[in-house]
Amino acid sequence: MSVPIEHAVSEDAPLKKIWGITAELRFQRLLADVMKRSGKTRAQIAAQLSQVLGCSPERPIRKQMLDDCVRSRKKGRAVRFPAAWIPGLCHILGSDELQRHLLSDRLRELLLVGENVTEAASSLKRAQQAVAKIVEQERQKAKAAKRC
Repeated sequence: MSVPIEHAVSEDAPLKKIWGITAELRFQRLLADVMKRSGKTRAQIAAQLSQVLGCSPERPIRKQMLDDCVRSRKKGRAVRFPAAWIPGLCHILGSDELQRHLLSDRLRELLLVGENVTEAASSLKRAQQAVAKIVEQERQKAKAAKRC
């Protein structure tokens, strides 16, 4: 799944302000949006994230921790989201948007090239299989014609 360019952090843009919105606030909004689209409650996400990250039962990730990361508390600032949680969260939510959001323009381009190559290789394999099937059918027809 591709992430629109407005979610991307540009290497050329200043870190504090990108398109008039702080990078932190854009990440916070994307995080809230991805969690909402998952259809899971924050309590479910927190419980699953605790399991995926191997948190001890005495110190699980709580729903309130996620709430604090996505809700503005003072002047549009939320608690910063721990980067170590992102791969696990993406796995739980079935979306790689958060990881893609953090990639530089160069890495995003490389990922896109890799995805296009993978798609092209898959299409090529299907085409080769279709050609092989047609060739085999023609061989069968030729054999049947020789018998007659």
